[in-house]
Amino acid sequence: MTPATVSSPTTTEFALGDLRTARGEILREARLRYRVYGDPALGRSQGWALVFHALTGSPHVDQWWGPLLAPGAPLDPARRPVLAANLLGSCYGSTGPAPGGPHAHLPFPELTSEDLARAHEPLLEHLDVQRVAVATGGSLGGMVALQWGRITSVPTDRLVIFAAPAVTSAQSIAWNAAQRMAIEADAGWRNGHYAPGAGPGAGLAAARAIAMITYRSAVEFEARFGRQAARDGQRFDVEHYLRWQGDKLVARFDAASYVSLLRTMDLHTVGDPAEAAQATAARVARVIGVGIDTDILYYPYEVSGWVDAYRAAGAAAEYREIRSPFGHDAFLIEWDQVAAILSE
Repeated sequence: MTPATVSSPTTTEFALGDLRTARGEILREARLRYRVYGDPALGRSQGWALVFHALTGSPHVDQWWGPLLAPGAPLDPARRPVLAANLLGSCYGSTGPAPGGPHAHLPFPELTSEDLARAHEPLLEHLDVQRVAVATGGSLGGMVALQWGRITSVPTDRLVIFAAPAVTSAQSIAWNAAQRMAIEADAGWRNGHYAPGAGPGAGLAAARAIAMITYRSAVEFEARFGRQAARDGQRFDVEHYLRWQGDKLVARFDAASYVSLLRTMDLHTVGDPAEAAQATAARVARVIGVGIDTDILYYPYEVSGWVDAYRAAGAAAEYREIRSPFGHDAFLIEWDQVAAILSE
């Protein structure tokens, strides 16, 4: 697939007001920054596409799922409008804990994936969205999409969940804990109260390196790097790659937002699968869960497991699997397979 050419998407802020979280806290004067691709008027006849981004993603879907927005692609904005909002807690314009951010909020409450989904309800009402043709996302975005299926008041035709479990496992929480420990070990962390631009860069880079090991696979690492030495002759290529990924994230993301969203992922659960399935079946016509055969962060059996449970409880749920050497990140790389699933 080729990259998309998307003409003049609009980016806007929406005032949510005070948000009561699932854990009983209040997020005061919350705001969402969102982006619309295409003509909202098309949504009246064609429905909308609602996209939830992953951990360090943004509402700029063209930057990370660009080929899926191309003419004739599943999320072609010429066919129906595409809506994506920066998740609460993130650092790309919505309310979060990032020091110096446009809507910084400290202390910042613990948010669940359900909170992130519920925050979209007033936004869709504001935009007069009457029907969602497809709601989708991967990883954290998939968790939020699963919760959307449980709680939405907007009729939704299809829910497509990439690489996300119904409940976060102990192993996944452990990976997240190791990342937080790396950030907290940096003297610049200061419990999240650092000056803008003076945060725990080394800790965040180390956290990203840990994460990248879970985002990719042993198959890819061996084929791509093996035991080759980097050009400086002092490190293996794979270490050079991890350091490069860490530096890239430090240049564009905030550590406090990273810690907050990791906690959101830890807290993720849809509760009793049968109840979640029944609630989803009342709101969503069809649910597709997508596993990735080489994913070690959220194993494919975690996805197929909740699909089976949903189907057993009466939801129209189906399982699909992406086959790829790229591990968890395959939903951001394997364009043809992702497009085929979204186009079914």
